[in-house]
Amino acid sequence: MDDKTYKVFISYSWAVQERVIELAERLVANGVDVIIDVWDLKEGHDKYAFMEQSVNDTTVDRVLIICDKTYTEKANGRMGGVGDETVIISPEVYGSMKQSKFIPIAFEVDAHGIAYVPTYLKSRIYIDLTTEDNQYESEYEKLLRNIYGKPMHKKPVLGKKPEWLENDSVDLSAIRDIVKQVRGYTGDNQNKANFLLRQAADLFVETAKQYVLQDDMLEDEALLAAIDQTKGYRDLFMDFCESLIYSGLPLSSTITKLIEQLYNVLHDEKRSVESGSVSIELYDFMIWELFICTTALLLHYEKYADVHDIIIHTYFLRQDNYNDYLVPRSFARFRAYIRTIEEVCKPKSGQPSRYTMQGDMLIQRERKPILTKESISNADIVLYQLGELLTNTSDWFNCWFPTTYVYHRAVQTIWLRLKSKEYCQSILPLFGAKTIPELKEIVKKSVEKGDICYRHAFAECAPSILSSIKAEEVASMN
Repeated sequence: MDDKTYKVFISYSWAVQERVIELAERLVANGVDVIIDVWDLKEGHDKYAFMEQSVNDTTVDRVLIICDKTYTEKANGRMGGVGDETVIISPEVYGSMKQSKFIPIAFEVDAHGIAYVPTYLKSRIYIDLTTEDNQYESEYEKLLRNIYGKPMHKKPVLGKKPEWLENDSVDLSAIRDIVKQVRGYTGDNQNKANFLLRQAADLFVETAKQYVLQDDMLEDEALLAAIDQTKGYRDLFMDFCESLIYSGLPLSSTITKLIEQLYNVLHDEKRSVESGSVSIELYDFMIWELFICTTALLLHYEKYADVHDIIIHTYFLRQDNYNDYLVPRSFARFRAYIRTIEEVCKPKSGQPSRYTMQGDMLIQRERKPILTKESISNADIVLYQLGELLTNTSDWFNCWFPTTYVYHRAVQTIWLRLKSKEYCQSILPLFGAKTIPELKEIVKKSVEKGDICYRHAFAECAPSILSSIKAEEVASMN
């Protein structure tokens, strides 16, 4: 917090003294130390010296030049006290390096509505306090922000060069454009909304098909290189989801349709034969990452009903790469084990003994502030935990294995907060529950399973909800 006391000197003509004193009193009430002749110029003081000292005082942060008709005419004619102040101020205005110190404040307009401003200040942007309405309040706030150095429109911190400038082997400009259009949708035309969503889905699918392995590299190295290049695509998918939230367009239904379409198009027979199994692994990684990161984003924005919907949704997916007919599947179908990464790349890496190279790669692909190592691994675990509770899947091979659970060492805050009744009420949609008692019964079923773990992980298995909170603690606090 800034504890500095800011100081201003007010130069004005006595014709508007009453209004100036009101302004000075309001500034003082807002914490600004005001120097003004009626308070600080005493009998026996040299008026000229007082003005010169106040203008040149290095502890004075701003000099407010109140411009009314009288002040302007005297300043232009260099007459009287105002003329003296002009002689002192004008060289500083023209020659001082810190020109932001001098702020013209218009107090009066002429018959044509043009503010009175002395000639030597004509080129300067002024604060308009000529009226006593909403504009006055807006301009007064602008003045106050100027004094305190807290502008309404602050230049953002300089960011980093976008990764896609270096890594985009695929042209993503069309997707960027459609994402902007989706974000700008105002809700006034349903046909336009349907068109934008359809076009966005087609662009995401067609663009994904362009990611392929380079022929001049070993397959395992080409796979890692191709995955690295897909981060810009992944980030645009997150931008698309945020745009859906911002514009109020359907969220879970749009995401489930798009993921389903991506899976089916990228796993067709033709691509499998032409590209080879390692290329299919590239697409498996992409879809697996998209599903986890989308979940992390929805959890961040507390879109609990949408997380619930993408988990319980029935996805109609190709039975395999060689059969066209579709079969109903749960979201667990998008869980990916990338054999080439774990069995070829990991042994060749500098850390062959780590639990998972695939999971390590995923959490390293952060996009702060939303996609962090913590939020990505948390979303991965939540998918496992809710999948166990909501999809009634007992088959280990058809459940969601949380690949990155070994990177989440802390208690899951999302479940720890279940102690609060208010929080429980807000998170009911995540479980598809209507009441807190119903929520409690669902949570009680979340027990730790010793077989959901990595080989050689000893006692460290994937956590359940009850690893973060005891059943009796749910909704125990206000």
